[in-house]
Amino acid sequence: MLFTPGHEKTVKDAIVNLRTLLINPETAVVVNIDTINGFFKQGALSSSRMVAVIPQIRKVNEYFLSSRKLFFTDWHKDGCPEFNAFPAHCVSEEEQQIISELAPFSSTGEIFRKNSTNGFLSMEYLAWMTKHCRQIENYIIVGGVTDICVLQYALTQKAYLNENNIRAGIVVVENAVQTFHSAIHNGDDMHFFALYNMLLNGIKLAQI
Repeated sequence: MLFTPGHEKTVKDAIVNLRTLLINPETAVVVNIDTINGFFKQGALSSSRMVAVIPQIRKVNEYFLSSRKLFFTDWHKDGCPEFNAFPAHCVSEEEQQIISELAPFSSTGEIFRKNSTNGFLSMEYLAWMTKHCRQIENYIIVGGVTDICVLQYALTQKAYLNENNIRAGIVVVENAVQTFHSAIHNGDDMHFFALYNMLLNGIKLAQI
């Protein structure tokens, strides 16, 4: 078994109420990962499991209303190398669009296109990080998918902060992230596996 009940309990016991964390919204950013049609509403990688967490994603953005909002959006061209591992996705402009439920936030947020599963590697984001990282005290992560794009961004962001001795916090909102389910990819197991991995690396888990 990839993931044991004991690991799942460890994750659940570590989750706190987001509203109890002492986070200054003025020095926090909400990181919306792949909150786009191609993962939530249509296309080869869309999933009803993702749709189910849209209300919580919106609540997080509303709760941190005065915080800066960041949006990573998958953006691919036909035949890109990533399609050797995953079905073709987010090639059409419609799939690349941020979901309509987040329009009030994305219209004033900062959008970073990514051509891989790890948004941190976006050249636009790296330039943004170089400029702003010393002013950010907390990164609040929502979106999808838990065990791929969320996991890779969160771990790389944490490693970057550690490497540069920056004491900023990273919080993943457990009920505002999710992953897909298939015959070879158990959605529940992979969701908790990723959360457990992030927890072991010093990333906080919360719910809203």
